[in-house]
Amino acid sequence: MQRILTLSLLLAAMACSSPVAQSGEATAAPSAAGPRPYVTGVLPLDLSTMVYQRNNVGGPPTTLFRPTAADPNSNFNPGFGLLQPEHTLVIDLPPQWEAKNLVLKLRDGQGEFNPGQRYYAVARGSGGVEKLVYTFTGGEYGKDISVPLPRDVVYERLVLRGPLAAQPAKLEISGDYRPFTAAPPARVRAPLAALTGANAFPWNFSQPDGSGISPPKYAALSTTYGGVLRMYIELEKFVPVPDQYQFQYWNLDELARRAHADGHELLLTFVHATKAEQETWPKGEYQGQATLDQDAPPYAFTADPLKEATYKPAGSAGYQLAARYGFNTHIPAANIKCYTVPAYPNAPVAGPRQGLGYVRYYETSNELDKDWKGLSHYMSGWQMGLHQSAVYDGAQGRLGPTCGIKTADPSAIVLNAGLARATPDAFRGMIDCWKKTRGYRKDGTLDIPVDQWNYHQYSNDAGSTQNGGAQTRGVAPENGGLGATARRMVAFASTYGGNKPVVLTETGYDVNPRSPLAAVRAADLRAYPKREQIPAARIQRTQAIWTLRTLLEVAANGLDGIAWYQAYDDNGDSPYVYQTSGQISGDNTRRPSGDFLVQARALMGAYTFKERLSEHPRVDIWQHGKARMAVLWLPVEDDSRSTYALKLPGAGTYYTPTSGRAAMVPAKLPVVKGVAQVPLSETPVFVPLITP
Repeated sequence: MQRILTLSLLLAAMACSSPVAQSGEATAAPSAAGPRPYVTGVLPLDLSTMVYQRNNVGGPPTTLFRPTAADPNSNFNPGFGLLQPEHTLVIDLPPQWEAKNLVLKLRDGQGEFNPGQRYYAVARGSGGVEKLVYTFTGGEYGKDISVPLPRDVVYERLVLRGPLAAQPAKLEISGDYRPFTAAPPARVRAPLAALTGANAFPWNFSQPDGSGISPPKYAALSTTYGGVLRMYIELEKFVPVPDQYQFQYWNLDELARRAHADGHELLLTFVHATKAEQETWPKGEYQGQATLDQDAPPYAFTADPLKEATYKPAGSAGYQLAARYGFNTHIPAANIKCYTVPAYPNAPVAGPRQGLGYVRYYETSNELDKDWKGLSHYMSGWQMGLHQSAVYDGAQGRLGPTCGIKTADPSAIVLNAGLARATPDAFRGMIDCWKKTRGYRKDGTLDIPVDQWNYHQYSNDAGSTQNGGAQTRGVAPENGGLGATARRMVAFASTYGGNKPVVLTETGYDVNPRSPLAAVRAADLRAYPKREQIPAARIQRTQAIWTLRTLLEVAANGLDGIAWYQAYDDNGDSPYVYQTSGQISGDNTRRPSGDFLVQARALMGAYTFKERLSEHPRVDIWQHGKARMAVLWLPVEDDSRSTYALKLPGAGTYYTPTSGRAAMVPAKLPVVKGVAQVPLSETPVFVPLITP
């Protein structure tokens, strides 16, 4: 969502993986027994990884390849509220298949189209040249159409491009291919503590008058959350005039110094456009006064968003930020452009400094795919790829010696702008952009200007991404698709994204019962005639339970970090979404959700997810060295109870998260003939299996 906030994230423990060969581009190693034989049939496309769409879609095009409509002539609908009038669907064929002699089989559904949908094929070794092989115009209602492609040509990609409405009812691709089982590259799991970060606005750290850091607030944040503090840097304030950078900003110098001294790190995140860029966009009006558009994309209104030089102002700001707070002590003094005009007479100013060694993590922006603001404010994957490249390293240096975070500090860890749409389609668009604009390294891997992939997702009853409008409440994470999305994002990173870590930097629940993201269980809705009657304590406990289960669910599916939205409420009286997601109260005491994160980190902060033994009930195994921990719960939204037979060599202990405490409450766990009956409920319990 587009708003000013701060996040706390433990990313320091997440080592950035080295780039690896991408299975979507590498050539399969020959077998000792010779090449695998071809088989003929329908290509078994993995729609989660091999197929993506260039638009603001919400998920894979499942119904195009596997229709579910009762009417076989019902055309494929790419989605509702899509912004790009011309829709593109890309099918990447694994090189190991050596797919050839392809035949496209389309079901002609309803309507005729002019222009129609164009089908392009990209042959291996063609340098990515798209060759038009068919145009679908919908002129043969209710019939199956077969389109054979030239024989004995090995294809690496198919591209379908045309008007949104010009879609068939079904698409099937047949041909000769060599079956293989993909072996995903090894991934280093992140410790549980990496999933206990949080969001907090800049003023959540400051005295009421902004004069300095507030000790009670800082203490509450630093003890509740297990990592760095992610803070937005508003470009219109950071760059008040072109090529001048203002560091007297929310006590940033002091906050960065103190966080680093305490073993935390800041994750600094750009948001908005520079002031000069905002002034080029059409202005709004508030109380009769013209206002700048803070939601404007990070470029000038008249600039071409398909040119990387358009994003140089953001890249130059990234250089200045990393030059000051990064770890490179050899920044030339002449490169520092510091704005020293006082905000008022005798106001403090921040003079030039460099190489302070306070900050390692940066995020290039936030939710550039804000489709709820319309096409003018929505950036495609290709556009985000150009922006990311500019802010990362000045587009490989093409934008000059003082542009890009990595240009200033090569040791920096740079995240992409967190996606509002929880789908890797935009990431795939970025990858296509970088194939053309950045190319490949000497080792054959794509030059990817991202060190950690980053997206946002909230669990609600509509299964929708942000600002979908259809949700009415939050739901348990197991019911909200968080695990499936995490798997898809990790699969993308493993196959196409350099096998780099994947983090979720916004997720959470509201506690106002009227919010469309309220943490209210299905059982509570049945028990109370009106949502407002649900006790506040009940909702806060549900928020805590679902927070902990979200952590466990996405960790099991491969994510490397979470930053919860958020530490403090925005507006505790507001029923609007995201306003009451706080895990710390206004008096700096923890809500139960904060307690549960503290307790989980204290018990097993260094543990990493190992395996899942059961889906219902959920039974996960975490491990740290020789120590192993079983975590068990029922993935329900009610007061169901059960037991699980867990093998234990002797009498054990189980730990239950409990509100108002710094540690979980232990209880004895009797064992009969090597088996303990672990009591289960919606609240996870923790059972040590092996002690160090």
